[in-house]
Amino acid sequence: MTTEEGPIAKDAYDKLADTYAQDVENSAYNAHLEFPGTTALIPDVEGKQILDAGCGNGRYTEWLLDQGGEVVAIDVSTEMLTRATERCGGRAEFHQANLGAPLDFATADEFDGIVSGLALDYVQNWHRPFTEFARLLKPGGFFVFSVIHPLDEYNIDGDMDYFEIEQRTKEWEPPVPYYRRPFSEVLSPLLETGFRVDAITEPQPTDAFKEQRPERFEKESKQPVFLCLRAVRRES
Repeated sequence: MTTEEGPIAKDAYDKLADTYAQDVENSAYNAHLEFPGTTALIPDVEGKQILDAGCGNGRYTEWLLDQGGEVVAIDVSTEMLTRATERCGGRAEFHQANLGAPLDFATADEFDGIVSGLALDYVQNWHRPFTEFARLLKPGGFFVFSVIHPLDEYNIDGDMDYFEIEQRTKEWEPPVPYYRRPFSEVLSPLLETGFRVDAITEPQPTDAFKEQRPERFEKESKQPVFLCLRAVRRES
């Protein structure tokens, strides 16, 4: 039985809410590496019911709305939800929810798709959210998500244990705790909770990334930073 997890990064993101759009969302890594890699995997959402799982300040929520989706968005951070609500006006429905707990606000087979951009890194055990996502999705519904790449910053010559799910810290201000995991802990929870993998990408920096961060372009063109996946809920 999977137990409920506490939200490890809630306090940090409550404090980051005022500066997140400027310092993180508009950074080269998010705007010109992760975001285009993730959105490229999202199928047509026009007229579809979509869950934005871990919406932060509403960037993906806004994008999904602009593509014609009917969006329900959730996040554990009160402050980030406030920014997302302001950003999207009355176009989306918002709920405060912890991805490590049951998502009781929604019913089975309610959504055509689920999108989760860089939110699952703050959940240690993915069986809980993936089981809930499989319950909430209609058969054949899609699940697109992005996470930190399992090999990002992994030091093969160091003393890190690749096979462990390890808590690490982003040295931001304030520091943000997250989990690094091996590939097996990305794919196995998907397969064990009723999904099949439909597409995997390891996005590379765009020309806009090069313009914004020319000193990092060559390195990030050769080493993985993010992992983006599309899965589909199996019919039975």
